[in-house]
Amino acid sequence: MTMDEDVHFPEYRAPEGCMGGLAVPSLGLVGIMGGLAQLSRGGAPLWLLLGLPAVLLLLFLLMRIAAGRIATLTGPDGITVKRPFGARSTAWPDIQAIEVQSDPSAVVDTGVIAEHVVLYDRDGRQMLLPHINSKTVFALNEDVVELRALWERLRGKDWVALPEVVEKMARTRRRMNGQRAVLAGVAAWGGVMVVGLVLFLVLLLTGALDGIEESTPALGAVALAVVGVVVGVMFGRRVARKGEPSAPARLRRTGRHE
Repeated sequence: MTMDEDVHFPEYRAPEGCMGGLAVPSLGLVGIMGGLAQLSRGGAPLWLLLGLPAVLLLLFLLMRIAAGRIATLTGPDGITVKRPFGARSTAWPDIQAIEVQSDPSAVVDTGVIAEHVVLYDRDGRQMLLPHINSKTVFALNEDVVELRALWERLRGKDWVALPEVVEKMARTRRRMNGQRAVLAGVAAWGGVMVVGLVLFLVLLLTGALDGIEESTPALGAVALAVVGVVVGVMFGRRVARKGEPSAPARLRRTGRHE
């Protein structure tokens, strides 16, 4: 395939200043100094007082080097995922899909559900692409659109999706969609319980519950739990229905576009 000069191959690495640069976080530094002072007062030998900071500094530098090696690289031959102790490359024709996945159990700094990008290879294996996520990439969806366009351009005109991999990806999506629905349902149930607890405390502090029967609070707690379960189930099903059509539709567009 003839490579045009205007083809851009993006690289995704750890942002500058990740892990606080080469400076040890101030809180950790205070703790280390306090520990050394305590050891010194306890009569610890000199080799321990000098060796412990050296070991900690060495471990920190090794963590920095390992974190710096992790990256997602694109090139004429495919996508390479670099790890601290190795790398794995997937050729453009072997990529079956590039997708954005959400993780309801993780939330970024802005309070939005975290999203990351994965690819599926010809064996149906899912591989996370490091540093392509909603925390490190500002316009994640735009970057993914460009990455898919690059894949569709370089995978070859005779590329077709493998049926067995398509089915495997569909099963993976259904399983992950079910997990998201469960997490969403549990979160909704927890929200209802928190609201009910706050309401109960307000009523208790204002004296609105004075003079009621002793069994009333217990019945109210049971009713609140039941309402929470109903809300959780309904919300979880809604999340499940919302997630079902998007993945297969994206796969069909990806697989047939040329």
